[in-house]
Amino acid sequence: MNGVITLITDFGTKEGYVGAMKGVILSIAPEAQIVDITHDIPFGRVSKASLVLESIQRYYPAGTVHLVVVDPGVGSRRRAVAVESAGQFFVGPDNGVLEPAYHADKLFNCYELSDPEYHLKPVSFTFHGRDIFAPAAAYLARGVKLEKLGKRVQNPVRLASGRKKIISNERLIGRVIYADRFGNLITDITAQELELLSRDMSRLAVSICGKRIEGISDYYSQGAQGKLIALVGSTGRLEVASTMDSAFDHLGPLAEDAEVTIFKI
Repeated sequence: MNGVITLITDFGTKEGYVGAMKGVILSIAPEAQIVDITHDIPFGRVSKASLVLESIQRYYPAGTVHLVVVDPGVGSRRRAVAVESAGQFFVGPDNGVLEPAYHADKLFNCYELSDPEYHLKPVSFTFHGRDIFAPAAAYLARGVKLEKLGKRVQNPVRLASGRKKIISNERLIGRVIYADRFGNLITDITAQELELLSRDMSRLAVSICGKRIEGISDYYSQGAQGKLIALVGSTGRLEVASTMDSAFDHLGPLAEDAEVTIFKI
């Protein structure tokens, strides 16, 4: 174990929720190195949190614990889980947010955080981030074995995967997952999926919100100012951007969940 614990939440930083979680972690694992990835996930946006996790996990060393608390079902019967995958650990609600862990290693191990010995007491119905997830992350960072935390889970919840598909070898349909702070629209379409249509990115077009974009660009400033462009961003996914401008502002709020169609030209 390397003692590194990353945090992804939708708590924001105006209240003390993140601070409470850090206090619990440091009380259990005083040597932990806590890394704030983001606390600005829009409330309950599990798919965005999962994408952020996917985009950062590969850059952390073996033994890192990734703690993700985007949990609109807190207090319900949804499970709390911890996963060991590809030499790292992932802690969070069983709502699909840990999907990247299941892709990283098909032989992942998943356990429910069901042993109260490893919970803060008493456990609140509304703050499992502090009372269940933060202690689990801290104990894992200290070297406690995953199987000590509870019972094995064979069927963790997965994110819905049927929304993007190749309708034919001429077309691919996906959707926007979220808009980043620059107004770039990040989609669920990967570079590998684009290559299934064509290895020549200039032969592809993008349709979104009634707008058509010809070709896939290499970088953000490739088009004229204010022009919509499409490119594969640092996450390895297709983005719709606007040169020196905001694609989100250009297309309007409905763009954040818009359908995106890629086709050959």
